[in-house]
Amino acid sequence: MIVRHIPALVLALSPLLGPAFVYADEANVAQTDPVATIDAKIDTKQDEIKSISSKYDTEITKLQQLKNDQERLKREGDKLETKRNRAKSDLDKQYSQLLEDPDIDLATFQKKYQEVWNELKQNQAARLDNEQTITESEMRVSQLKQKQARLKSELDNLKESRVEARVKRINAELMDSNTIEANYKTTCSTTMTLGECANQGVYLTKQKAVSAFQDKLLDNLTESVIAKQNLKNVDLNVSIQDSQILSSGFQGNNDYYTKIQAQLQARPEATAGCKLLGVSTRYCLQGQKNYTPKKEKQWANITVRSDQYQDSVTIDGVSYGSTPVEIVLPHGRHQFTVSKDGYETYNQVITVNSNDTVWVKLRPNKQS
Repeated sequence: MIVRHIPALVLALSPLLGPAFVYADEANVAQTDPVATIDAKIDTKQDEIKSISSKYDTEITKLQQLKNDQERLKREGDKLETKRNRAKSDLDKQYSQLLEDPDIDLATFQKKYQEVWNELKQNQAARLDNEQTITESEMRVSQLKQKQARLKSELDNLKESRVEARVKRINAELMDSNTIEANYKTTCSTTMTLGECANQGVYLTKQKAVSAFQDKLLDNLTESVIAKQNLKNVDLNVSIQDSQILSSGFQGNNDYYTKIQAQLQARPEATAGCKLLGVSTRYCLQGQKNYTPKKEKQWANITVRSDQYQDSVTIDGVSYGSTPVEIVLPHGRHQFTVSKDGYETYNQVITVNSNDTVWVKLRPNKQS
């Protein structure tokens, strides 16, 4: 005989649960997934890094070519210097012979010496121009390198924020509650009383309800696949808040059928989200008193140079005199200021994460 009961739990909970689920669904539709937003920012940042890396490689190639040209000009200059000395020696000999032979022709030797001298001056001018171009190219390389470092630091921060957002999302998804129906048919021992058989049926049906709730909970996670792979040793703490027997009774010989409706709630352990995602548990313990992340300060050797003498260098409000300045700074963002009377002040926040040289070109003040 099957005994049926009034599903009072459904009647009592439906006015409360129904609207709550509707509002939650509407809120989820209206709210953008923060992980997707960060993913878009990461894609943009990676494109920026790719672009700046391409510019950096191009500038490095140009700089190397300029240095090769400088070496070539130096070799040509050395040859011209030797040639000039030889032409000068020849001209000096002709001047010495002029005392004995006033009719000697000096014009040819003078012209040769003048031509070599003009070539040498052109070479020196070219070397000076090329040297200035090299300095400007080195400044651009340094600026691009600094921008690369800043973008990579921003990318690392975004990746860190993405992990935090993933953990926050899965923790919110795990804190779920729902009302489900479950049924189970158990075989009672002949030695059991009717009450013992009924209790066993209810107990096993509740276990099935818990298992069904947990399966549904995992299926509904945004990152369901990876969570199921890491489920081992993760305690989701699924508990039955309330339950109602819908029907129960014997079917057949010793088979006892039980159908219940239960309200279940998941209260996972503090590190459950991190374990399911396979990330460090520190993301789940941030803000807790017993969590103290270890941070070792890193340092870098920084050299500051400019194209002017008797300038003034200030870093983070501390004066370091005139360039060139060599200083050891901790990794992170620092305020660099280089100033000189009659020139526009250089002010820049630079992210330091490796040994580097900061090149500064001071522009004359427009009012000067």
